[in-house]
Amino acid sequence: MIQRILANTPMWVWALLLILIYLGWMQSRDRHASKNRAFTFPLIMIVLSLYGALSSSGDTEETLLFWCVGFVVATLLGVLIFPLRTARYDAQTKRYFFSGSWMPMLLILGIFIIKYGVGVLEGMQSPLLERPDIMNGLSLIYGLFSGIFAARTVGLLSLSSNKTALIER
Repeated sequence: MIQRILANTPMWVWALLLILIYLGWMQSRDRHASKNRAFTFPLIMIVLSLYGALSSSGDTEETLLFWCVGFVVATLLGVLIFPLRTARYDAQTKRYFFSGSWMPMLLILGIFIIKYGVGVLEGMQSPLLERPDIMNGLSLIYGLFSGIFAARTVGLLSLSSNKTALIER
């Protein structure tokens, strides 16, 4: 069965996976980034996560509610409990320095795996996708992933607006 699933997966899905792995690998390395570049990646991942939730369940209000709950909870927990400690902001150059982390790779792959799994279930016309509890749970998980990216973005915003932000020389 697994061979059949893998063989019936469109080539663009594997190309997307390679691109996402590359992006996750890049996040694992120390790097500098401009403000625009620093905010683009999390925004893209949040949009892809929301799209994944809505496209999987038919754009219901309940789906959006569960996604929002996951998003808000993860954002608040991320900002309040796990403040951003792996970045510095240089106010002179308006660039961030990021210490490498494998966490973005895990988040990226988490979103991909959930979306891929839902796609497989859709292809198999699984009755699981008709169950509201399953779809609401998936939406909640998508929202949690997005909230983690949002918490990082909030941390970057506060870092760059902080008058005492570290200035790298």
